[in-house]
Amino acid sequence: MPSPLWIFGTVLTFTALGLLIWKGGRPERQAGAAFLFTQLASGWVDHLVIGQFRWAVALISVSLLALLVRLSLRYDRWWLLFAAGAQMLALGTHVSSLVGPDALTWSIVTTRMVVWVEIMALAILGVWEATAAPYARSEIKPRAEPRTL
Repeated sequence: MPSPLWIFGTVLTFTALGLLIWKGGRPERQAGAAFLFTQLASGWVDHLVIGQFRWAVALISVSLLALLVRLSLRYDRWWLLFAAGAQMLALGTHVSSLVGPDALTWSIVTTRMVVWVEIMALAILGVWEATAAPYARSEIKPRAEPRTL
């Protein structure tokens, strides 16, 4: 039987992804699709390792960081900026697996899990930001007025 912590993380992930795609604006939907891809692709390529370094998962992590940075620079969303910072912490765990001994493996995995929960909590706040903040609702531009001759 799965642990209560695993169940909590799974429910939080499904809730956050569902809200991002269902209630979020364009940046939330793009981030939700990226989070879903990250979850699926990380499981598919987890076996690709060099020593202790999971290079394919690290590549996916770098790609997610790049997307979150791009979205945070393009759209007025605070949650994206914080999620990019949290993803940078997750990326740091990949670097520490290169230099750390085998004893650090569980602390690295635990750190990644905590960062993922943080990003999912930020995503839920992001859905609230997209629906409540006036600057987030202004992404829909008014139509141009017709020209008069």
